[in-house]
Amino acid sequence: MASHDTSQRVGTGGPKPHAGPAPAWGMVIRTEGPVTWVDVDGETVRCTLRGRLKRGGPDAQDRTTRAVVIGDVVAVTRQAADAGVIASVAPRRSELSRPGFHGLVHVMAANLDQLVIVVAARQPAFSPHLVERFLVAARHGRMKAVLVVNKCDLAEASEIQAAIPTSWWSEMPVVLTSAATGQGLEPLRALLQPRVSVFAGVSGVGKTSLVNLLFPRLPAGTGRMARPTAARPDPKGRHTTSSSCLYPLPGGGYLGDLPGIRQLELFEHREDAVAEVFPEIEAAARRCRFRDCTHGPEPGCGVRAAMDHGEIAPERFQSYLRLRRT
Repeated sequence: MASHDTSQRVGTGGPKPHAGPAPAWGMVIRTEGPVTWVDVDGETVRCTLRGRLKRGGPDAQDRTTRAVVIGDVVAVTRQAADAGVIASVAPRRSELSRPGFHGLVHVMAANLDQLVIVVAARQPAFSPHLVERFLVAARHGRMKAVLVVNKCDLAEASEIQAAIPTSWWSEMPVVLTSAATGQGLEPLRALLQPRVSVFAGVSGVGKTSLVNLLFPRLPAGTGRMARPTAARPDPKGRHTTSSSCLYPLPGGGYLGDLPGIRQLELFEHREDAVAEVFPEIEAAARRCRFRDCTHGPEPGCGVRAAMDHGEIAPERFQSYLRLRRT
């Protein structure tokens, strides 16, 4: 093996050494344990993290439990045709996150255009309060929101309409779907392409079934979701996704699928995000006599007056109070 010529080193006047291939930028499409897969110009590259990212150095995101998540735009240095090292992470323009341990932030996905909130009309029961928590997370993370009510074949149309607050229809797209009958699949597909979206919701609402029906020809190596069968069309209550993934869509964009989230903690310092989810309450609060009104026993409360006039539904007000306390 030839020895290194010291005249070739930087500072000796000779030519500079070869710096190696320049990093290529790509998007993180899957994370599982310490391994990360990155889409670089249509190729999937299996990557590890550079040491300073593991230690939380200047290239890592501040105060997060994980340096790299799906949706991150990263610089990859190739080590082989299908392997590389993530050298740095670009700043995030949006993120889906919740509080982690020891004051850190648990970021689940980054650089999303929209958060697709999936609930079920039944099995499990429709939960407006859970939707409101995800709406707050979307506001906090600088994302748009889309509401998908799945399993609509299990409930009457009038029941579903009555369960959805009136303000939601104007606040975000609402799509009524059924993985069993195919209802609503085309409108939902149109909303997903060519954006970067992620499905979020508790286990058993049918997120995986919808993804497999919307895009049955996922690229090889990414379709790791449990596909429905005649014997088990929708595995209720099961975590059918063990890793976080972004799936390239045939019409452009990406669709993410996260493991089922049973509860979503909120950040105490974003009360303004809570207020944005309840615009009718926020508007009524501006008519309160006192700026620090708690909307309780104080005289001249605009919110209480609006409730008395039927402008605010009591259940919406209770959800608002629960989120404020959280």
